[in-house]
Amino acid sequence: MPFSHGAAHLRPADARDGGTALVLIDVQRGIDDTAYWGRRNNPALEDHLSELLACWRGGDGLVTHVRHHARLHASPLYPGNAGAAFKPCVMPHEGERIVTKYVESAFVGTGLETWLRRHGVSRLVVAGVATSRAVNATATHAACLDFAVTIVEDACADFELTDRHGTHWSAEAVHEFGMVLLDAHCGNVLSTHDVIRLF
Repeated sequence: MPFSHGAAHLRPADARDGGTALVLIDVQRGIDDTAYWGRRNNPALEDHLSELLACWRGGDGLVTHVRHHARLHASPLYPGNAGAAFKPCVMPHEGERIVTKYVESAFVGTGLETWLRRHGVSRLVVAGVATSRAVNATATHAACLDFAVTIVEDACADFELTDRHGTHWSAEAVHEFGMVLLDAHCGNVLSTHDVIRLF
């Protein structure tokens, strides 16, 4: 069933409104490990994330930093590994929420929904890595919980994949298909420029 863009869900996210939170997903040093993940798309990811953060930090909206702690010791995101640390472009400031997750969705076992409700948040702007995994899972979960969701397409990234038939999918193709699904079934997909322009 197509996502219903009801009037209540179409109010533009506003970084100067405490009812909107910026949710940054898995922007950790380990995403640069191409030997583990493969090639990544969107080399401008970090610049766009920095722009979004600067916008939010200049307003009243909340910022939530989500990090993944992998269960596999070999993962760059395993706790204690250097790759588990946040990238410098999104280093949390004092007062910004840090959420640690162990599965793809940032809402599973983290108390994130309770924290957002307690702070009066009804709209989320989501960015980060990887489009087809944690970004998709978190944004879809948020929509199921009746948050209005905006996904920032050029502030997200994904990795190349080889499917079960041996067909190679470029990082750009994986990212784009992820955005097609999010736009159709989850929320509004906008660019960093358009999100900031709405403010």
